[in-house]
Amino acid sequence: MATSFPSVSLTPSPKSASWCFLMLEHLDEFAKLAWYLVADGKLVEDTLARTISKLDMIAFESSIPALAYSQARDVLITQAITVLSDTRREEDEDRLFQADSLGSLPDRPRLAFMLRLIIRSSEAEVAKFLGVSPSEVRGLVKHAIDRLSSVRPLSVLTGCYDA
Repeated sequence: MATSFPSVSLTPSPKSASWCFLMLEHLDEFAKLAWYLVADGKLVEDTLARTISKLDMIAFESSIPALAYSQARDVLITQAITVLSDTRREEDEDRLFQADSLGSLPDRPRLAFMLRLIIRSSEAEVAKFLGVSPSEVRGLVKHAIDRLSSVRPLSVLTGCYDA
């Protein structure tokens, strides 16, 4: 998948060193979170690079580590959604409500499902990230669950099913 995102400097400024150390300390968690949201190696890299760039503009509060972690996590989620949206726009196709294959979910229901049920974000947080109301989050998650419930397992579709 070829993308042409705006250039993001991978060389952090001296003032962002604290953010870089935080990101490195939690790299496995942040990379896994980005992967859950964008499901593409290149997009994970873009998400992490954009996250570092955005964090560079936020003051690092070293006296409250949980706050700094929470800020980094929120920026990463926001950047993952932005990267995914930019990628879809580049593909010149609005896939927010269109699935591309059997068993796949459109982006918005998949993101709501992942954020709400896998990552365990509150409805209010998911609504904020996706720019929708909490009731729309419930609808998106329900749509995802209904869609996933109606798809037959891959083993059945490929004939690898032992009855």
